[in-house]
Amino acid sequence: MQPYFYKALGTDGHRSEGTLVAADRREALERLLGQGWHVLELGEKQAKRGVPLAERFSLRRGIRLATLTRQLATLCSSGVPLVQSISVLIEQSENPRARDVLSDILESIKSGRSLSDALAEHRGLFPEMMISMVRMGEVSGTLDEVLDRLAELFERQEELRGEVRAALAYPTLVLLLGLASAAVLVIFIMPRLMVIFKDLGERLPLPTRILCGIAAVVHVSWWYLALGIAAAVVGLRIAIRRPPVRLAWDRFKLRIPLAGRLIQQAAIARFARALGTLVRADVSIVEALDVAQAAVGNAAIAVALREMGRQVQTGHSLAALMRSSEMFPPLPVQMVAVGEESGHLDQMLLRLAEAYDRETTASTKMMTSLLAPALILCVAVIVAFIILSLVLPIFQISAGFG
Repeated sequence: MQPYFYKALGTDGHRSEGTLVAADRREALERLLGQGWHVLELGEKQAKRGVPLAERFSLRRGIRLATLTRQLATLCSSGVPLVQSISVLIEQSENPRARDVLSDILESIKSGRSLSDALAEHRGLFPEMMISMVRMGEVSGTLDEVLDRLAELFERQEELRGEVRAALAYPTLVLLLGLASAAVLVIFIMPRLMVIFKDLGERLPLPTRILCGIAAVVHVSWWYLALGIAAAVVGLRIAIRRPPVRLAWDRFKLRIPLAGRLIQQAAIARFARALGTLVRADVSIVEALDVAQAAVGNAAIAVALREMGRQVQTGHSLAALMRSSEMFPPLPVQMVAVGEESGHLDQMLLRLAEAYDRETTASTKMMTSLLAPALILCVAVIVAFIILSLVLPIFQISAGFG
């Protein structure tokens, strides 16, 4: 989908200009002509400059999709006009940049553009699935119902993310405290003891020599180490943005023991919830599969969905395509097959999403329950090695004095 800038003249002589989102220029022209406009100018709109990372993070914190869609759905279902509803959201927003985005959306709507077109101008903040569903709601006249379903979807996703973060909080704290303890011993304790140990020279025990070498490297070249780690992280993030690298990385993640199954479960849950929500909103299965690709969060599964979308157009069964893709376990395939046969595909997909959400939560809790002792053991081994390296020379000195 591409945004197009247009200038048009209405039948009453009123001149208007704005943007709309369409698959190509022909579709954009047909939409304008179908609305009774005489098109004066039509061309692709240049993409806006990317929002800086810090501002994008602030915006995402300021605009919570679950809260925004729930409030907008409540206002629209209460009969409040769309312009007035967004004005209320602007007044309630406490984030200045978020208010700017909502104000931009409001101005776009006032100039004659649809809500979906206004959201499409901020694709970095609003997912493609939301834009497509809002467009379907506008066409069918069920915008309030679509917003309500989107709110349920975003609320469930937010709830699941909260559960995962809560489960990972303790292992992360253990790891950080362990690394901090090791850093204190190496940076502050080791240099003072090295003054005592230097007279022993080569007679230092092997663990102590290893620790002395690590401490010397940290003291002399810590900024190089920090710069190297930062460069590696940035380089990895840049490389993963390239489609071939991202595809290879996501395929590798699916093969990781234990973690790969958890990643697959979470991706299938997102796919089933997104597809079920779209089908319930009367979106065609082909377009729903195309939109659901962005919701799975895994490029390997997204590629499989893209291929399935092409083959569904030729009359193939969705369940048969899922079975042949080898990306889906038997349970999702069977539930989709039952949904297709019964004519209640949306219900079966949403039930599948609930089942996999519960399974993902249970698997996450199990993994974190195993991860915490493993991290404690690793930290204990590191600290024990450091303490042993410090104590052995002291025993050696004491034995020499004896």
